[in-house]
Amino acid sequence: MTGRIPRPGRWSVLAAAAFTLAGTLTACSSSPDEVGSDAKQTIRFVWWGNEDRAAATEKVVKRFEKEHPNIKVQTEFSGYPAYVQKLTTQIAGGNAPDLLQLDRPTFGEYQQKRQLAELTPYVGKTLKTDGISDSLLAGGEADGKQFAMPAGLTTQLFVYDKDLYEKAGVTVPEDGWTWKQFATDMAKVQAESGRAGTTDFGWAIDWFESWLHQNGKQLYTSDRKLGFTEDDLEQYWSMLASMRQKKGVTAAEDTTKMDGSAQNSALVAKESGSEIAYDSSVTSYVSTYQGKLGYAPLPSDSKTESGMAALPPVYYGIAKTSSHKEAAALLLNFILNDSEAGKVLGTTRGTPPNSEVAASVCASATGADKETCDFQSKVKDRLSPSDTWLWPSGSSAVKTDFQRVYDDVIFGKSSASAGAAKVVENAKQSLGQ
Repeated sequence: MTGRIPRPGRWSVLAAAAFTLAGTLTACSSSPDEVGSDAKQTIRFVWWGNEDRAAATEKVVKRFEKEHPNIKVQTEFSGYPAYVQKLTTQIAGGNAPDLLQLDRPTFGEYQQKRQLAELTPYVGKTLKTDGISDSLLAGGEADGKQFAMPAGLTTQLFVYDKDLYEKAGVTVPEDGWTWKQFATDMAKVQAESGRAGTTDFGWAIDWFESWLHQNGKQLYTSDRKLGFTEDDLEQYWSMLASMRQKKGVTAAEDTTKMDGSAQNSALVAKESGSEIAYDSSVTSYVSTYQGKLGYAPLPSDSKTESGMAALPPVYYGIAKTSSHKEAAALLLNFILNDSEAGKVLGTTRGTPPNSEVAASVCASATGADKETCDFQSKVKDRLSPSDTWLWPSGSSAVKTDFQRVYDDVIFGKSSASAGAAKVVENAKQSLGQ
């Protein structure tokens, strides 16, 4: 799984303060002297994710080092919460890695605090973008300049245990459920199997974003303002409260474990019969789940908006303070555009961003890679373009607070209405609005 969504309590006030400090330090510092890519050197590359992503990425790094024997790459990966906390501390201390993995909140955060190197000088030279669509590249742009590169293409999906659903007598609609039908069937799965029909998805702001899109709204507007209201979130969480009362979604003690990793997945633990996820998580599900999995579009009440978007699962950026930018750009180019690297990475970060590499990977794909390719092909006409504007500084804090407040809601410490009001109030403070 992508591990995009942090556990509550792991990264809050201290990390938010670190973000502020990091912005102050790097805004005042200048980059060290640049080391040419031909020089013997060591660069650092960090990312988050599960074991399947790590194993594939390590193999690609080994291939890169073989082709560039003068460049040694030190790698490090972890789960998302630990990754963000450590990276923020490193940046604040002037010890940022050279090449780093980002998501939309961290990209917006780091770029607006001037912590990322502009990639435009490398584009067309060290860094080739010919095979990457403008829509994917746009997500890494700010002020008309490139600051991050898409690591792949992913979309949202519903993943479920096919045998469990069949035994429960629940047929997954080819085009997805309406939300009312979905709630009814999830309760039926629980009644027949004893496992919650699906993992409670109210904890993750990602899935709230999909629901907002189905209703013609977004998390953030193009001018970096909050795009939803208390009423929107109350309606969303109230829908889930109704499902929880009928045991259609997981109980609070199972939901609170969720952090986007395979290790803490309620589906993998067989506490639920399904989950909402990104298709870049399929490789992790297949490698960790004991059972036969199926994939379907998200539930939606809209005939025109599925809530599913074609978007990068994650991005790559280069630290502004790096003295090895040219070497980091070489590694980044290898990851994005080398055909053999693409085959090794497969769909661990969605399908490759380079369309030619993606076509080659999908043409010969087997197992989980083939399932991801097939799903994207099946739903391609249902996908909307992703929001390409830069998310506001403070969106990482909003993401963390969203899950923390939902814990209070599901454990009965707060009502959906009060929780929604708190999220919006805290979000406006985090965004400085």
